[in-house]
Amino acid sequence: MPLKVWDGSAWNVMAQMKVWNGSAWVALVAGKVWNGSAWVQFHPGVQLQDYPASGGTIDLYHSSTDPGGISANALVKIELNSSGTATYSYADQTTGGVDYLSYSWRLTGANTDYYAFMDAPSGDPFYTGSSATATSLQLNTTRSWNLYAEQFGIGTTVKSNSSTLRIKNSAGTDIVTIPTVFYAEANVP
Repeated sequence: MPLKVWDGSAWNVMAQMKVWNGSAWVALVAGKVWNGSAWVQFHPGVQLQDYPASGGTIDLYHSSTDPGGISANALVKIELNSSGTATYSYADQTTGGVDYLSYSWRLTGANTDYYAFMDAPSGDPFYTGSSATATSLQLNTTRSWNLYAEQFGIGTTVKSNSSTLRIKNSAGTDIVTIPTVFYAEANVP
């Protein structure tokens, strides 16, 4: 169960918590409680993992080439599933979709406790069918953002953007954030 506080009218998921480290108040990365058999995380209740690991961002890159000289396409995608699973993936004209990484974004609480928020991207816009940007979207529905490049005939098409993905509480306060970089390249030699 996530940590919730009463704001005078409703119980809201606690977005930020600070602890005294002996000299200053610092943000608590993760709070854990003993459930009788193991230490389980109760705060912040959600996570966004970086890719590649230890990079501090979600950096998705995919390039596709059609040596047959007809057409090529490349897609990169972030999906936050309402079931609590996050997936970073790619696809092109020869793959049905391949996961870079899949993990649980929701550690505790209900999907209705949390909201996804993708900042408006800098660079190319997300592809048609992506979830909205610059607005809080309750995670009781799967949300996804993808970038797509397509090339017909000889040449190269590149699409790229950068943004920040956030998970917020119902009050609109960030719980976790991570920068994103999307890059898709389609080549026909």
